[in-house]
Amino acid sequence: MTLLRPRLRGLVVKLALFYALLALPTLVLVEAVILSHEFQRMMHGLAEGSLERAAAAGARELDERWTGLRDASGNGTTALQSWLDGWVLRLQQPRGGLTPDASYLLLELSDRPVSAAVLDADGRTLVAAPADRGAHVTPPSADERDRAAAAATAIALPGSDAGYRLRRALAPLQDAGGHTVGWLAVELHLPSPWRHLLSESSFESPTVFGFLVVFGIASSIFLAGWVTRRLNRIAYAASAWSRGEFADRIGDRSGDELGALSTLLDRMALDLKGLLRTRAQLATLAERQRLARDLHDTVKQKAFALNLQLATARRVVADAPVAGRLEQAQRLTQQIQQELAQILDELRASDAELPFAERLRTRVVEWAHLSGIAAHTALDDVPPQPGPIEESLLRIVDEALSNVLRHSGASRADVTLARRQDRVELVIADNGRGAPQVPAAGMGLRNLRERALLLPGGRLDLAPRTDGGLRVAVSFAVVETADQ
Repeated sequence: MTLLRPRLRGLVVKLALFYALLALPTLVLVEAVILSHEFQRMMHGLAEGSLERAAAAGARELDERWTGLRDASGNGTTALQSWLDGWVLRLQQPRGGLTPDASYLLLELSDRPVSAAVLDADGRTLVAAPADRGAHVTPPSADERDRAAAAATAIALPGSDAGYRLRRALAPLQDAGGHTVGWLAVELHLPSPWRHLLSESSFESPTVFGFLVVFGIASSIFLAGWVTRRLNRIAYAASAWSRGEFADRIGDRSGDELGALSTLLDRMALDLKGLLRTRAQLATLAERQRLARDLHDTVKQKAFALNLQLATARRVVADAPVAGRLEQAQRLTQQIQQELAQILDELRASDAELPFAERLRTRVVEWAHLSGIAAHTALDDVPPQPGPIEESLLRIVDEALSNVLRHSGASRADVTLARRQDRVELVIADNGRGAPQVPAAGMGLRNLRERALLLPGGRLDLAPRTDGGLRVAVSFAVVETADQ
């Protein structure tokens, strides 16, 4: 039976869909933030004159090559067109272009971000670039040409921020004598990043879609193989525990939250089985005690009375055959009494049949009655341990309490038994004089240490209490027995 099998409305599908739906707006938002940031940097550079500086540099280069790019009649445009196309491409390069590292942004926002034109002295367009995309540059007015000529360098022309960002620059072309022979006009035409994201398709769209597909598949595989599989193991174990089969364990030793939860659940199952076993033992022992009391108070007393009556009848009957039969009946009654006494002895619980916590509590109470020292116990129901381990713990308690009686001068002793994760800790503390000056010299303390070290992972700690007295702590690793 699969308790958590993948299904359409299952955890794997829900989480994979959640991740995919979360990733889509996240990717769009990240792209928008990056584009906006880089766009603002580029616009800041344009505001500081990067377009005018590029136009001025292009004009100086064209001034030097003007004669070579035009034929003798002054009408050739082929070489001039080639130079202008190359210059526009250089403006869009990552290094040495219009703005540092801005070429990817220019190409992302527009397929024709930069346009340029070379004009003659009267403002007529000679060539425009890029020529293969039908570039069109707004011709500068006569007033704008006059201002550029007066400045003798590139100037910024009026642009626009209505929807698209339009930035313009105009640089005069001059011959060796300083006369203006033409103009170099440059335009930068870009949409805002948000307009681009909302209204225009981006070349990342297939990439984003592919990422979402891969991300969804990878998330499903991860959740199915790493999360749901482990949840299935928890569900299987919980189902077995509900049927009383506490031998099943989750066994997840990972260091994450699911691993920690699995470890706690395994410990809970072990503690729960020990608790149920203890309660079952106590219930069985209580029932046996009740039967023993009932048999003792009824059947045994009546058998005893019957035996007395038969003895009396034998003494008063003179007939020998009758007396012989009464003697036989009396012997049968005595046998009944003997067998009944054996049954009552078997029904009465021995110390070894009690749960360890109850045996320990009984030892401490008996010691308190004999010593006259007040004793307090706080005993948890720990998992049943192999017989030798429980006997060693009882001997350790006997020895520690004996030392309290003989050496401490204490008026109170506290015995605590508790489960600490995968270990059990037994503590005997008193309010007496504390540890002896030479702890290892006494036979009793040596016996305590030897018995503690013989336990699985055993450890003994002797320490004085802050309020006076001695604290003896014995801890050992929990051993899972075959019936756990």
